[in-house]
Amino acid sequence: MAKMPKPEEMIASRASFPEKSWMDVKTEIKAGMYAYPAKVDIMEGLHMPHPHAWQPEEEDWHLPENWEEIIYKALKERLAKHRSLKIFMDTCVRCGACADKCHFFLGTNDPKNMPVLRAELLRSVYRRDFTTAGRLLGKVAGARKLTTDVIKEWFTYFYQCTECRRCSLFCPYGIDTAEITAIVRELLHELGLGINWIMEPVSNCNRTGNHLGIQPHAFKEIVEFLCEDIETIAGSEHTVPAHATVIILGFSPFLAQLTITAGTG
Repeated sequence: MAKMPKPEEMIASRASFPEKSWMDVKTEIKAGMYAYPAKVDIMEGLHMPHPHAWQPEEEDWHLPENWEEIIYKALKERLAKHRSLKIFMDTCVRCGACADKCHFFLGTNDPKNMPVLRAELLRSVYRRDFTTAGRLLGKVAGARKLTTDVIKEWFTYFYQCTECRRCSLFCPYGIDTAEITAIVRELLHELGLGINWIMEPVSNCNRTGNHLGIQPHAFKEIVEFLCEDIETIAGSEHTVPAHATVIILGFSPFLAQLTITAGTG
């Protein structure tokens, strides 16, 4: 049986009120606490905007010169395209019903991992540029200026969300933090800030038709091995039909000639 923590240990592990406002807490990026950046050649192969080399632990992320304008324009386009996003930006009352539903907040005790505050990382920028109160009152209205530290904050926390949508089930307004997370990642991609864990499987799918990057001939051999295993275990012999070979090899749009050759052989 697993060793259960004592009551005093559980109380000590609870999140405590921070000593200062979350806006005044700079994000600390440490080794082992972030996703690896996508490789430049992968970003270029997928025709992603502004591919470049950068490292999360470095101070300079080599953002495009007009990166503020890029973010403003991209956010404006998404607010016009997704009516739900504008609703999510305007309706949160910070009730905190979502806070203890997030496994990342429970695991880290980091207030910025609460869904309500994670969304606030974007909402605060939205208020400053897209609301009258934010433009006039600034921080008093919960608005803040977009800076490179904000970009680093977005990268740190919006890639910790797994978009499980558990928080949205408990939100009285039905705010979908997963949609907010997806849109912030789109904004980061506009600056060339992608992560390898996502972009490499996408690149593999684009090249080979599967996220593992298995080449068509290797995929065919895997199916043949499966047929041999079936024969060994069940005693019945199976072969890969010619039309199935065509389908398997046809997973790759760039190997059409190989598909035709295999289908006619």
